[in-house]
Amino acid sequence: MKLILENIGMLQHAEISLRKLCVIAGENDNGKSTIGKIVFCIVKAINRYREDLQETKEFWVGEKREEIYFRLRETLRPSNPEVMDVLRGLRMSSRHRLNAEEQLAAIDESIHRIFALSEFLPDDQQEVIALRDQIQTMLDQPENIKQSIENALNKVFASEFDASLLLQGATEGRIQLVENDLTLIDLVVMEKGVLLTEEVEPVALKDATFIDSPLILNHHDVLARSQTLMDMDQRRSGRLGMPFTTLHTKDLFDKLRSPVLPFDLLSPSNTTGESRVLADLQALIDGEVAYDKTERDFVFRRASGASISIKNTASGIKVFGLLKMLVANEFVAKDTVLIFDEPENHLHPKWQLKLAQVLIDLVESGVYVLVSSHSPYLIEALKRGVDRAGLSTEARFALAQDKRIQDEDRLSDIFSVLAEPFEVFRRMDAEDLRDE
Repeated sequence: MKLILENIGMLQHAEISLRKLCVIAGENDNGKSTIGKIVFCIVKAINRYREDLQETKEFWVGEKREEIYFRLRETLRPSNPEVMDVLRGLRMSSRHRLNAEEQLAAIDESIHRIFALSEFLPDDQQEVIALRDQIQTMLDQPENIKQSIENALNKVFASEFDASLLLQGATEGRIQLVENDLTLIDLVVMEKGVLLTEEVEPVALKDATFIDSPLILNHHDVLARSQTLMDMDQRRSGRLGMPFTTLHTKDLFDKLRSPVLPFDLLSPSNTTGESRVLADLQALIDGEVAYDKTERDFVFRRASGASISIKNTASGIKVFGLLKMLVANEFVAKDTVLIFDEPENHLHPKWQLKLAQVLIDLVESGVYVLVSSHSPYLIEALKRGVDRAGLSTEARFALAQDKRIQDEDRLSDIFSVLAEPFEVFRRMDAEDLRDE
């Protein structure tokens, strides 16, 4: 697949083939992270639009159920305890996790019983029935898949980019995902949102996980109460005043809170796929990072049995422990994409080499990996890793420069850019020699 962007995020133009391993290097403020965020948003939207559609139906049915409840309560003649119990049951049904069709069945049952137990004027009955029929009409409407996906994309982009999806100063942008001669997604981006120009084709990626800092583990208290703009779809007043965060941060945090299977159940003796990665991560940190429900926080448990707060562990432990949790729970698995934004920021060069090997192992197990980096150690290690694994044709090493990305391998240019600080040192040394 190839991603093509025009006037998106920090990028004026970008084209990049999304191979099994994509590495995007370059100086800051040139759009390295934009690629990962767009990939994350596309995968999330396409894989959750049906869930969003169902949630919208459930919310709409709930709103109509409220109207029916209040209309019945206003017109009950006479009011007796049995009728009031049924009416309260109609109101309380909102607390049960029912889909839209199940909600309608519960509404029908309540209306039928209340009509049988109490007297209503014909006009009042017809008004209640009309509200009920509005629900049925909505549920009978055929799904508009294109519109549903477009809605999901708008929600995801708003939750991730807030109001800054377009390049500053631009009035229109474009996002395209193509595979050979087939257009999978074609989006026109405007200030008010995104518009699909045609039907969306299926995308093979099942999920996306975006990591920009292992320090997410340190901020449990805030993130446990946080929400994204997607959560505001319900417009519940009780959500007002809650802290906001980006979609990728909330997505990662929620995944990390999932209980991790005991390591002895993960078949580390199996030397292929995710099991090999888990065994390597276990050896690297000699323990595990996990969410402790009792402590209501993340902890690091050493193999020796000692347990300490995650806030008191090294960043390297956090990085590899975080990866281990994601792999163990199959959030990072075959046909998913792991997006890692500048992971070297928290790792000693020796640990960067270890991370490179873990990422190569994930690629070999079927995980798509997209890394943005300005570390010559990590990039060199990834290049050597793909060569040794015979994955050279499955890798792309691109350079973000002048707010543009070309769809070609530019390793020599990457190392030239990353070596510029050493050229500054060379000139300084030359000046010092002349002064002596």
